[in-house]
Amino acid sequence: MREIRIFDLDNTLVDSARQIEVGILTVLDEAGVSYPDNFIKILTPLGYTKSAELFVEMGVPGTAQEIYDRMMGYLVSEYAHNVQLRPGVREFLHKKHAEGAELYVLTASPHELTDVCLQNNGVYDLFRKVWSVEDFGIVKSDVRIYQEVAKLLGCETKDIHFYDDNITAVSTAKAAGCHAIAVRDRHTDAEFAEFCAAADAHISSFEELV
Repeated sequence: MREIRIFDLDNTLVDSARQIEVGILTVLDEAGVSYPDNFIKILTPLGYTKSAELFVEMGVPGTAQEIYDRMMGYLVSEYAHNVQLRPGVREFLHKKHAEGAELYVLTASPHELTDVCLQNNGVYDLFRKVWSVEDFGIVKSDVRIYQEVAKLLGCETKDIHFYDDNITAVSTAKAAGCHAIAVRDRHTDAEFAEFCAAADAHISSFEELV
C-alpha cells in the first residue's frame, strides 16, 4: 500500500518566517501601503504571483511582474543560503524515505526559492516531486489543487497525508479529503487550538515523529 506524504515548505519544513516578512512586507512598506497585522497569513496560501497581483490592486506601483521580481530580489539569496530546516525535519524525511514512503512538496513559494532551499539543505533528492502553486495556477485555499495533485499521483485525496502550518491550507486540504496535519510554529501559537480543530492531527515539531 502506498504511503503518500506531501509537505508545505515555509514554516513547515523550513523556518522562513523572517525572510518572508522582509521579502513581502518591505514591498508594501516602501510603497507606503498599509496592511492588517495578520496579512502574511492571508497571503501565504496565495503564492507570490497572486500576491503581486493583489499588491497592484492595493496601490503598489508597477506591474505584477515587476512587484514579483522585486520580492524575488529580496528572497532568492536568503533561500539559497540562510533558510534552514526546522528541528526533526531532516531525520523524519530520511526515516520515511528509507521506509519507502513517497515524499512530495506542495508550496506557495516559487521554484526559484523552493528548489535552491531544499538543495542547500541537502534534502531535495528525497522528494519525488516538488510542486509550487505556480505549476497549477491554483492557490492552496482552493480544494481543486489537492484534487489535481491526487490525479497526478494516481490516487485519491484520502490517500494523502498533507502537512502545513497555515490554517487555511490545512482546512482546505481536509475539505478536499486529505488527511491534514497541522504543524505548529510560533506564528500559530495564539490560534493553535482552532488550528488543531481544523485538522485531522497536529504536531508541534517533527521531532515528535522520529
